[in-house]
Amino acid sequence: MEALRSIVAGIVFFLAFATGGIAETREDVAAKARAVLETHCARCHQAGRLENPPAKGGVGNILDLARMSEREDLVEPASPDASRIYQLMLAQHRPQSVFYGPVPGPTTAEIGAVRDWLSSLPVRPSGCSKPPVTPADVEKSVASWRKAFDGDGAKPLRFISLANLHNMCRSDATIAAYRDAVGILMGRLTLRPSVVLDTVGDASVVLAFRPADFGLTPEAWDLRAGAGDDLAGVVPAESLAARALAATSRAGTPDETAGPASAVAAAAEALIDGLDPVDALALEYRRTVTLTRAAVERHVDAGELRRQLEELAGEERTLGRRLMQTGLPRDEWEKLKARLSGRADQKTAPAPSATQLPGLRLALWTNATDYRSGELFTVYARANADCNLTVVAIESTGLATVLFPNDAITDNRVGGGMLVQIPARDAPFQIRLDKPGRHGVVGICNANARRPQGIGHDFERQRFTVLGDWRTFLLETVEREAAYQKAQEELRKFRTGAAGAAVLEEQLPIGAEDEARAGLTVDVKP
Repeated sequence: MEALRSIVAGIVFFLAFATGGIAETREDVAAKARAVLETHCARCHQAGRLENPPAKGGVGNILDLARMSEREDLVEPASPDASRIYQLMLAQHRPQSVFYGPVPGPTTAEIGAVRDWLSSLPVRPSGCSKPPVTPADVEKSVASWRKAFDGDGAKPLRFISLANLHNMCRSDATIAAYRDAVGILMGRLTLRPSVVLDTVGDASVVLAFRPADFGLTPEAWDLRAGAGDDLAGVVPAESLAARALAATSRAGTPDETAGPASAVAAAAEALIDGLDPVDALALEYRRTVTLTRAAVERHVDAGELRRQLEELAGEERTLGRRLMQTGLPRDEWEKLKARLSGRADQKTAPAPSATQLPGLRLALWTNATDYRSGELFTVYARANADCNLTVVAIESTGLATVLFPNDAITDNRVGGGMLVQIPARDAPFQIRLDKPGRHGVVGICNANARRPQGIGHDFERQRFTVLGDWRTFLLETVEREAAYQKAQEELRKFRTGAAGAAVLEEQLPIGAEDEARAGLTVDVKP
């Protein structure tokens, strides 16, 4: 056991930083990535170039790298393996025409160019330079407005708030576009040709209106929009848009992901990030909830929210850990938020427009978010459906090692909802972090293939499969797969004769819905 511990003790993790060449500037790296995205992704994800509008997957400006880098649900700066956009490319995201159509799909080198761009991005600042708009600020503005304009008891006021988006540090121009989007949404909901909403407060993030002006009673409006999360009669604009799209989908909108935009012509309406304005507003609510977003909704800073999450226990502690490391789908965050708000035992309405993506999904987290050198390290994984799990660790030097499967557990088939702990409680080894630095873990789960492409195990010779430099491995995946297949074919010929040299059943099937990926980073201090 001691020998095995000595082998594993030096395994530390890092999502390798790659610049794509010493002489290249950040602009050069970005230009290469943009060229790849333009060739292979723009026809589905760039407004003005769409083959079949609307833009797919909530991405309509994929060539605007500056704006894309702000998408917390798609990009984790300096951590490509934790970036959803990179995970989808590695998994050969649908439609399959991208990879098998008249234009060949992106090569490993081209996907590597996108990885280099993600690696070159500076880490997002932890705070926002804009003064926050607090619930007390909103309440004060609403009270002043009611005092001045709510004299008609037959036509009471209601309010829509953009405060969350302001506190998420969206630019003034974006906030202005979202104000217009609320007007468009109200027009679609009430079938009014023109909608005018009053702007309330100095920050211009609260909008006032009278439901009666739209042919609705206050009760009918509250039933559709909700009574308000923090203040009665005040609903967040993004959740209102998501609720409206969810209701439209249930009513039979042709394309569930598109919402009213597919049913109502919006040619004259300005797009937001290449998307229909209402879709873009709803996406702010539906996208993966990060720690920053969660802190804004809880009206605390990120540090205070971390403290609150660390005090949780059981499954709620797991949700908190995942929120801090990879973010949570909206429905899971709503459950956790209810617990943090003391409403866990109360009946809560389901989150509008569920954010769960179709197909296979993988959650990945660790036993802590920060470590000291010498501490033990544990990885947890859970897939939503049966699949074959592989967990890879990357050292600060770039050296990649497969943690799971290993010679102690060679069968990597896991059931849907099953918690996988690495190392398991009864494992004959431990993982001890012995080097300071920022480290990472990558999880890959395939519904059909026993292993990811390019990874071949030989547990008779190695207790843990060593992949070498992680970036190099990703660039050479196809060649490594071919070499592994050839070696296995020769081995089968040797063992069974030429007639028994069949094609390996564990050859990788292609298709994003058959494969899920996840990645995270942790810090180890001296």
